[in-house]
Amino acid sequence: MIPSPLWFPTNFTERAAWFANFTSQFTAIGPGLGFTNADIAPLTADNAVMQELVAGIDAAESYIDAVRAYRKLVTEGDVNGTTPSFPPNPTSQIGTSVPQGIFERLDNLVKRIRLAPGYSIEEGELLGIVPSTPSNISPETAKPTLTVLTEPGNKVLVKFVKKNFNGILLEMSVDKGPQEDKGRFNSSPAIITVPQNENELPRLVAVRARFLVGNDPVGEWSDTVTVQTTP
Repeated sequence: MIPSPLWFPTNFTERAAWFANFTSQFTAIGPGLGFTNADIAPLTADNAVMQELVAGIDAAESYIDAVRAYRKLVTEGDVNGTTPSFPPNPTSQIGTSVPQGIFERLDNLVKRIRLAPGYSIEEGELLGIVPSTPSNISPETAKPTLTVLTEPGNKVLVKFVKKNFNGILLEMSVDKGPQEDKGRFNSSPAIITVPQNENELPRLVAVRARFLVGNDPVGEWSDTVTVQTTP
């Protein structure tokens, strides 16, 4: 399960930063609300995994970028006697072991905090658990922002932040053809594999999206993002 987006970020990097602040604040505030080290210790371990995960993801993505750069250089570079080096494997790893269910444990703890004697909105704001008001984002004018990446095999990765909405409706045009419905996606990234053409050449892809409330598209189309696939 994933906690409510009304107080918990939807982007993993932001979730890790939120988790670090929540853990620090709860360590200070928790004892005054009746919580003990038995409540703080598991949260501290969960936060350690969150920070190791975000560092590992960053390292892995940097490694993938380096491998792509090596592939381009070793295959498309000019013949000049240079021998490029394949990038070393990333060294980041998960050093903390915790049972699965970090988000469910967090959600249960937040519910207990809100019911604790002496809990106040001021403490909730420090912890980052006061729900935001979704009315500050109008469904009529909301507009997604997309980041589109490509991977070998004609894969297209569409990254988005769904904010207080349920996801996005994605449309895609291939080689300047008509926009076609590619489905509804509730988590980022949306991954689409574009069929290979007869000559195994890159395909020109144009992507746009709208937010979803439930299963219904709302608001404005995003700006169209155009990329070229990697066969």
